[in-house]
Amino acid sequence: MWTGYLVIAAKALSAHRLRSMLTVLSITIGAFAIVLMSSLAESGITTLSRGIEETGGARLILLAPKVPERAEGKQGMYPPGFERRDKERLFAGVPHVTEVVMFASLGMQDILSEQGKQARTDLVAADSGFFDTFRMRVGRGRAFSEEEDQGRARVCVVGHQLAEKLWRGDPLGRSVTIGALRCRVVGVLADNDRFGVDFGFDWVDVLIAPLETVIDVEGRGRVEATIVAKTADVSANDPVKRILNARLLERHRGVDDFTIYDFSAVMAQLKKMFAIAEVIVALIAGVALLIGGFGVMNMMLVSISERVREIGIRKALGAAPGDISAQFLCEAVLLSGSGGLFGALGGALAAALVAPLLRGFLPAWVGSISTAAVAAAMAVSLGVGVGFGWLPARRAGRLDPVVAMRR
Repeated sequence: MWTGYLVIAAKALSAHRLRSMLTVLSITIGAFAIVLMSSLAESGITTLSRGIEETGGARLILLAPKVPERAEGKQGMYPPGFERRDKERLFAGVPHVTEVVMFASLGMQDILSEQGKQARTDLVAADSGFFDTFRMRVGRGRAFSEEEDQGRARVCVVGHQLAEKLWRGDPLGRSVTIGALRCRVVGVLADNDRFGVDFGFDWVDVLIAPLETVIDVEGRGRVEATIVAKTADVSANDPVKRILNARLLERHRGVDDFTIYDFSAVMAQLKKMFAIAEVIVALIAGVALLIGGFGVMNMMLVSISERVREIGIRKALGAAPGDISAQFLCEAVLLSGSGGLFGALGGALAAALVAPLLRGFLPAWVGSISTAAVAAAMAVSLGVGVGFGWLPARRAGRLDPVVAMRR
């Protein structure tokens, strides 16, 4: 029975192709917008999550210095900032901690190659564990060792983008001067770019030198130092934080000149924000579907007014009001369903095509197609057809056959 309704509906709609196409287009635009915008939002959170996960994600705990809010007068009773021995004491015997690294992001600095070429780059002073903890892959050469850090060796590792700016050939073994530090390049990083992840330095345009070397040469780095720990599991973050907080307050005589960031809370907040953004995007795009629904209703009302005599003849031949209503409801659903299908497929195709373009500007971009958005676009489109087609269909079913045949 419903197959027959759909066949008749297709014939009726094809009799007014331009009008039908314009109505379908209004639904297509709404479905297209829902799928494309939701897919881009999902790609954004996936890219950001992957960037954070590559560095440890929700398992990271960051300890950073800050201006104290109470007991400032006690700051002179202990050396400010963090030292290597602080890191060792803080984490001695702390369970569930797998990696600990200390680094200082010292901001943008002027850098000069031995050939006299100048540039500006981020200077990071770090211990040898920095490369493993942050998954900083070395493309050529090597990372500096713990012995070189403790021995204050004048060596460094540069980002591949910085290497391209300063040298045309192989940068390994070359010397650079940054601030008061002159060091020899022992390694060049691979492309470690991570979208949206900011620890105070650029992932590809950076120079990383041993922490003790920078402290010894420039006299800075200890006060700016940050400690990052990685736990074995997210569930261990809370007890580890409590232990670290108690030990830091004891060492700092009760002065809260430090802050502890738990990345599990940050990740949860980010996911919540992106989920809200996806809902808002879908609601905005859904307005286009709503407008398309009024287009469907308008077309069905016009179609009924044009086919009043046909309705009267069918009723006179024995068609029940429910049959007439079902016929026009099928036409409305066919219009909106076709628009939803074309829009969902178009949105998915556009999302797939946009991903490589965005990857050209953001190499870390992860393209994805939101299957939930595709399903939602189809469901809402069909719902629009039923919702906005019901009133015209009901009106058609209630027409008096005698009055209808006289028109």
